[in-house]
Amino acid sequence: MDKKMGSELPANLYQYFKENTMTGVASTMDEDGFPRGAPMSMFYAVDEKTILMAVQNGSATFRNARDHGLIALTFISAGDKAFTIQAGVKVFKEKMENSKYIGILCLELHNVKSNVADDVEVKEGIKLAFRSQRWKELICQILAELRSYHRGPKGDLIQGEPGVSSIEVEP
Repeated sequence: MDKKMGSELPANLYQYFKENTMTGVASTMDEDGFPRGAPMSMFYAVDEKTILMAVQNGSATFRNARDHGLIALTFISAGDKAFTIQAGVKVFKEKMENSKYIGILCLELHNVKSNVADDVEVKEGIKLAFRSQRWKELICQILAELRSYHRGPKGDLIQGEPGVSSIEVEP
């Protein structure tokens, strides 16, 4: 059952996305008006109302988010986490410093809803394993770049020192 949690990330989710990332499904609307979902896993919470998301800049998700300005993210994870984020979205950077093929979307949260069921407990979510060490290292670099952004004195997003990033991967 959907339970509205508010228009910003609750403290536990904010802290999680500040330090970790989670794989979820990003839903956008395509040029024909149909919903389109795609798995995504590179997120960083700048604050309780703002998430930065790294996305392949040639993908339908990037294009649809840019063209329509709206996105929904749905996450299911161990620890009985199941929630959806609805947000307005703008292109923050067409190309990241670490990869010319990855851009950054800036999500301004509108709604956060719990999807936890009363009668079912979520035991695990989507699990990924990297096929190459090179790809794992690139993802760590991309997440470190995302985590280098913070709010400046005027409320704008500015880049500071890149954060150290590591990710847990199933053996």
